[in-house]
Amino acid sequence: MATALQAAGQGRVFKGRVIDKKTGEPVEFATVLIKSTEQWSVTDQNGRFSIGGITAAESQVEIASLGYVTLTQTVKFPPGAEETTFRLSEDNLTLESAVVTAQENGNSATTSRTIDKTALEHVQVMNVTDISSLLPGGVTENNNLITQKQFSIRTGSSGENGNASFGTAVEVDGVRLSNNASYSDLSSGSNLKGVSTNSIASSNVESVEVISGVPSVEYGDMSSGVVKINTKKGKTPWQVTLSTSPKTKQASFSKGFGLGKTAGGRAIGILNASAEYTRSVGDQMSPYTSYDRKQLSLTYSNSFGSARPLRFSAGITGNLGGLDNRADPDRLIGTFTIARDNAIRGNVSANWLLSLPWITNLEVNASAAYSDKLSRDNQNYQQSVSGISLHALNTGYYMSAPYVADSDNPVVMIPPGNWYNVMAVDDRPLTSKISVKANQATHFGKANNKVKVGAEWSWDTNLGVGRYSEDQASAPTYREYRYCDNPAMHNIGAFAEDNIMIPIGAGHLNLIAGIRWDNTYIKGSAYGLTSSLSPRFNAKYTVVEGASDRFLRDLSFRGSWGVAVKQPSFSILYPTPTYLDVNVFTSTASADNTVYRAYYVHPRTIEYNADLVWQRNKLAEVGMEANLAGVRISLAAYVNSTLDAYRLDTEYERFTYNYTSTAAVQGLPIPAENRVYLIDPSTGVVTVKDKTGALPEQSIAPKERKQFISKTFESNANYPITRRGLEWVVDFPKIKAIGTAIRVDGSLYSYRYFNTNMEAYCPSTISGADSEPFRYIGYFVGGQNVSNGSESRTLRNNVTLTTHIPRLRMILSLKVESCLLRYSRSLSWREDGTRTFVLNDKSNLLDFDTSASIYDGDGYAVVFPDYYVSYDDPGTQVPFLEKFRWAKENDAALYSDLAKLVGTSNYVYTFGKDYISPYFSANVSVTKELGDLASISFYANNFLNNMGQVLSSKTGTYSSVTSYIPTFYYGLTLRLKF
Repeated sequence: MATALQAAGQGRVFKGRVIDKKTGEPVEFATVLIKSTEQWSVTDQNGRFSIGGITAAESQVEIASLGYVTLTQTVKFPPGAEETTFRLSEDNLTLESAVVTAQENGNSATTSRTIDKTALEHVQVMNVTDISSLLPGGVTENNNLITQKQFSIRTGSSGENGNASFGTAVEVDGVRLSNNASYSDLSSGSNLKGVSTNSIASSNVESVEVISGVPSVEYGDMSSGVVKINTKKGKTPWQVTLSTSPKTKQASFSKGFGLGKTAGGRAIGILNASAEYTRSVGDQMSPYTSYDRKQLSLTYSNSFGSARPLRFSAGITGNLGGLDNRADPDRLIGTFTIARDNAIRGNVSANWLLSLPWITNLEVNASAAYSDKLSRDNQNYQQSVSGISLHALNTGYYMSAPYVADSDNPVVMIPPGNWYNVMAVDDRPLTSKISVKANQATHFGKANNKVKVGAEWSWDTNLGVGRYSEDQASAPTYREYRYCDNPAMHNIGAFAEDNIMIPIGAGHLNLIAGIRWDNTYIKGSAYGLTSSLSPRFNAKYTVVEGASDRFLRDLSFRGSWGVAVKQPSFSILYPTPTYLDVNVFTSTASADNTVYRAYYVHPRTIEYNADLVWQRNKLAEVGMEANLAGVRISLAAYVNSTLDAYRLDTEYERFTYNYTSTAAVQGLPIPAENRVYLIDPSTGVVTVKDKTGALPEQSIAPKERKQFISKTFESNANYPITRRGLEWVVDFPKIKAIGTAIRVDGSLYSYRYFNTNMEAYCPSTISGADSEPFRYIGYFVGGQNVSNGSESRTLRNNVTLTTHIPRLRMILSLKVESCLLRYSRSLSWREDGTRTFVLNDKSNLLDFDTSASIYDGDGYAVVFPDYYVSYDDPGTQVPFLEKFRWAKENDAALYSDLAKLVGTSNYVYTFGKDYISPYFSANVSVTKELGDLASISFYANNFLNNMGQVLSSKTGTYSSVTSYIPTFYYGLTLRLKF
């Protein structure tokens, strides 16, 4: 302890110079990081740096600069050390090692992988989600931008419950791309989508880090992992990139400008500028539906001071573009769909190296991201008789009337004819964030300890006006719902984390423990203040490291556990209201063929659920890395359990309304051509007036009708959703004679889901046996469907052969992607007994077998409510099966009604196991550098043009394999430097 304190007081000085290994020229603006103490410096115009107050005797030092290979080596810091020279190699294909796949982060205590520039260029990334194919068991997809794409870590498909893509955090240079406040990127119910990546320029990406394990408590508002996208920062020559594929074209340029020096010789800084234009079409033969991305970004960075330097950066990115099909000649003339995808993102960050005993670094970050997602849809409408358009927002009775400009006309009469109308949705989410983080590093002999604490504030709101019509006189039925009227969501988070490294024998033990506390506040909302805790733990034991002269060269084991909490989206907090519109009166046609209609309008969606809690994920994994005589092996097994998953539920309430039949107004003395129809807004009584005033008005006594109406609300799932998996990577040493390395990577993934919530079901759109509205509600464990769950398993394995010829500055790779197991099955289960039964005779719902299993063979299935309630007695829960059997013998009308609540399968193979036969795809890529001035990449995916079929064991039918792999496509990229 005394030694450590003495070192802290006196400190050591680390001086050095960074030069280009080939030319000997100094490398300016290179970052030098002492990894154990997190102290750093930036080289000056002569390539020199100096770091004082170092408490460690030795440490790994990492030196990085744009365009160079990052250098990592162990350095000793004796007192009074002389200047050390470090030589950086230019990052090109003349190097002996070049990696075109995701690389394991060996220093991380959880699963983390990095995709660098070489790999990004080799696979031609048009959308950043394309890098998912480089992860273990990754699958190559078509790289067009017509469909919105999202990152989804450790999940099987977009149809899974549990919001996996919604829970994946995406950051660009520290700017969180959140869609919490967006409505257009989200769908109702359990299938919430993650943030769209289409608006991220792919040509300016320098590297991508994917944290699929248990991340640091520094990361909040996520539940399924983190994707960190880093753009280019540093001095560079002009770079021009031209890319083409059958459906996508891209052109971009970028440069890192040195801004010169002040009169005193201090560098003014670096300005990185990048511009990109990308256009993607949906169909080569009819290239009229297109997505455009036009992006410009500017980033300024500099370092100030020497003794306690401050590293500063600020950036802004703007994107214009979106989807447009106006030029499509196959569409009906005049119709179109336009969806803007405009965005602007800005960030400022400052990192101050203090090197004090009680604090090492202080970092402040601020960012904001604004999106303009206005969509416009122009449709053609035709009708031979007058129609009705409803815009009423409040409960009551409304009579149709002709449109009057600048008036509140809730039920508009639209005359017969042919017309166009543009409906628009204005969705403009805005997210901002400010964070402060401090760390302190201490050494105790050879052990070191790093403490990190921080706090952040984030703010989500939506400035859009929602859905509207550009011509209210001819607008279809819709309701105004102004997104901008909803209150903002604030979240204040605080975190603390301790990271200790303890030497043990030839290795070391790394222990990381942290806790995060989030407080979400929604002003003016019933949710009020919601708090959540997220503890996380990581441990890694390195048994052997860097023993190059042994068979066992490296060996480490790691384990992680943690909790992650995902904040809800605005579509959950403020669901779009829905309305019940009941036609309560229709008049006879007048002489000019005008028909009056009256409606009872009732809003059906409640604004909030006071019992809603934030979705949580429990994350756990174990892993192992080893190097056996040059064969590098990485294994990771994980379990991800989603608790309190967001879901959409339905409940019903009784209501009555007054109905007036057309026959009730027939025979009135007022001539049809002189009639004016009115309705009382509160009672629904229809009054007929004589517009000539010759005859007195007459009121028609209505008939009362009763029925249930539904309303939807967000809630939480009772039962956890479980994802399990195993990932492996085996890298064999390069066969030097042919310059070829072999990599085997894959994943085994398992998913299991059950819905055990008690769900209400009422077929309220049909009539009962008495021809009146249906008046019964059934309550089912897991809903009225015979299946209330599903399971799936997928086994993927990829083999990549990479041939690197440094003398020719060329890389060739062949990747064979295979799916060896693709299994899925529908399930039915409840904790307290059998939920679904085998139905012997579908015409007799009570002829079911309680001893047979729905999984044993082919047969129809049936599910019954646990109980039901009636309109007349909603407080009494009647056991369903008991009453259903009684009604079959004693009350035919009741039996007929109750039968409409029963759920049956449509196919005999509903619960059959579905195995899809194995399939594969082969991809080839070639990258060739033409000196230092140019490089060209060519790739062909599914180049064997596998157009075969796969067999489904469940249905016994064949389908095209192109449902699972992309059709053959190719591409070319040319990169120029000058």
